[in-house]
Amino acid sequence: MMGVKPLLAAAASVMIAFSFLTAGCGTKKEETPPAPVNRYGVADLETLVKAHPKYSEYFKLETEYNHLLSQYRTERNKLIDASSKQQKINAALADTARRVAAENELKTKVKAREDELNQGLQNLYQDIEKKHHAAAGSMTLETLTPEERAEMANLQMKLTVLGVTGDEKEQVKSELHKLMDLRTSREKGNMAGWTEEEMKQMKEAKEKAQSELEAYSNSTAEEIKNRLEEEGQADMAQVENDFAESHEAWDNDWQARIDSKQKQMAELKKEIMEDIEQEAARLASEKNLDMIFSKYKANISADDVTGDLAGRIVNIQK
Repeated sequence: MMGVKPLLAAAASVMIAFSFLTAGCGTKKEETPPAPVNRYGVADLETLVKAHPKYSEYFKLETEYNHLLSQYRTERNKLIDASSKQQKINAALADTARRVAAENELKTKVKAREDELNQGLQNLYQDIEKKHHAAAGSMTLETLTPEERAEMANLQMKLTVLGVTGDEKEQVKSELHKLMDLRTSREKGNMAGWTEEEMKQMKEAKEKAQSELEAYSNSTAEEIKNRLEEEGQADMAQVENDFAESHEAWDNDWQARIDSKQKQMAELKKEIMEDIEQEAARLASEKNLDMIFSKYKANISADDVTGDLAGRIVNIQK
């Protein structure tokens, strides 16, 4: 049924006035007329609305409106679910791409810094080596193969940027120590014939260079890690903003359709109620009723005019 306020009042309140004429010279005593008695009627509004010729049209609009609401809710849930899944996929792809780029960036920067430190060690090595041989050899900070160096870089990435934990972290540390021990054992063969003081000088220089490289690697990794987090947060904020804008346009389109249907219903409901009120006013006048109520707790003495009103309303020409 229509969601209207269940109160129907007649447009005309009927008052019957009686005139009493007097004759003669005024010796006849005037009589006081009896107090008027209020008369009321009651009617079932739902029955009256359904009797209206345009009720079927209203019912059709109401059905379409309810269907629109149901379809809107269903489509909205699907959209939210699909968007949520797509957001996760996009975030995973973006995260993977950023991690690969970060790994390459770290390797490049650390390698550049390592080359600088190696050059300093090379100069020191040559100065010492010239004291023992006519032609100086070469000395570098790193004596591992390219494959071993790549493996060490990957392990360092896991510890600094990716932040592995638990058993995996312990395993990474163990593999790193093995590579570092291997590098140390290979370096000893490069200082044959050197004095203890020269070997100590070279060792301290290498330790200092290694410490500087490690500090640089850690600080660069931390810098990259912080940037990755900021980029990730910015990406998620942008995705949410794009989704909100897209959803707003979609939602506005649906709301416009729903509002249009509501407007049609409201206009037709107003027309139906105006017709009912007009017929109620006419009937009240004809039956000398002061008011016709459509909402009441109990009918004690009012006339039930539902049938009379329904008969009039059903014959309204539209």
